[in-house]
Amino acid sequence: MTSLLAGTAEANCQAFLSPFFQFVTGPDANRYVTYSYVSMQSNQLVGYSSSEGWTNWLGMMRKNPAGQLDSRVPFDSGPTLQLFSDRRGSNDQPFWMGNADSMDLVVAPDGDVWLISNTWGVTTHIDNPTCANNVLYGFGAPIGNHTSPALYIFSFGITSQIG
Repeated sequence: MTSLLAGTAEANCQAFLSPFFQFVTGPDANRYVTYSYVSMQSNQLVGYSSSEGWTNWLGMMRKNPAGQLDSRVPFDSGPTLQLFSDRRGSNDQPFWMGNADSMDLVVAPDGDVWLISNTWGVTTHIDNPTCANNVLYGFGAPIGNHTSPALYIFSFGITSQIG
């Protein structure tokens, strides 16, 4: 596989993402793209977020005016919760819900991805993403004060809100 340009997503990401962009362009205004993502880095810190399984349709994505899938597009969903393995609850359980961050996600048709931390005011761009085996993955800035980049892996789905 060859890159479109240095620093951009591979051409196969356009083909992989195309059905999701087509779905939200359909005639029903209540069509959304869902996502789940995990991140991991060499210090074993793991991050997780998903627009699936939360109440109130958190983080559902629609097209923004620039043609990107964007969880910030106005409707009644709100940002997604982001959990981390180093945040532990009372029983030392990782990924404590009581200390979740708030995040949004933007995905371009060519596969460029931006994670937006509403909690920390930081945007992470995924460098040179690859799409294979029904996931998009690539490296981006580390989480916290770590020096090595983190690996980010995304899966996407489609859904519609009825009612």
